[in-house]
Amino acid sequence: MINHQLKTWVNFSTPEARSIVRKILASAPHRELGLRTHEIYERAHEEFPDVTTDIPPGKPVPTGNRHHGGRPKPAQAIPLPPKLDHAIRSVKYLKKTILEEMAMAQEVEKVHIKRGKLHEDGTRDISIVSKAYGKTEITSDLNMPMSSFWHWRLTPDHKTKINNYPKPPIEKILWKPGEKEARKRARETVGSVAPRQRTERYEKPIEGTEKLNVREGIKADDDVAKRTKTPEFPAFSR
Repeated sequence: MINHQLKTWVNFSTPEARSIVRKILASAPHRELGLRTHEIYERAHEEFPDVTTDIPPGKPVPTGNRHHGGRPKPAQAIPLPPKLDHAIRSVKYLKKTILEEMAMAQEVEKVHIKRGKLHEDGTRDISIVSKAYGKTEITSDLNMPMSSFWHWRLTPDHKTKINNYPKPPIEKILWKPGEKEARKRARETVGSVAPRQRTERYEKPIEGTEKLNVREGIKADDDVAKRTKTPEFPAFSR
């Protein structure tokens, strides 16, 4: 839903987004192994397609050219998230914001999984390395096409960490009274300033008679000698 009070996208995890991640990780086929980031994202939109959040109004598409490094470059619109008003709008928002904040709150953790020996019954030894809980060896029928990878999973005591989050900085993403108009006036002022004139290249002045095309052994006339000789100032002469 478009909220005209928002000046930018929500840049922190919301309770709705964290709730989706908890439910998906709790229902993972192998809970102790967790899921990849893309698997969480895909399941979030398959199982919770109606969980939405407020979004800022779209900015007008820029036209014309921008001067980048002194060269004109066509203006390009900023790409929008794949799922505009969903609580988990993009993989980047999920990985860099939601999961990172949940990891800081010790609700989830990132584990390194390595495959081991394959047994005759089709099961395999799997090694799980956690930064907080150390190394664990299990036997599972999980299909592992890669020798090692990283997964996200819930921590053993995640239920006690649900409220371990600071107050969201809502005021940082909302327009303050008069702020939008002030920015508009500032842009108009910048656009009306005349472009700076090109600075002329500095040329070193000619010094000495060797720069006057005078042949060696021939002194310059009195006028030239006076011009090349440093004048004496009466006020400083004794």
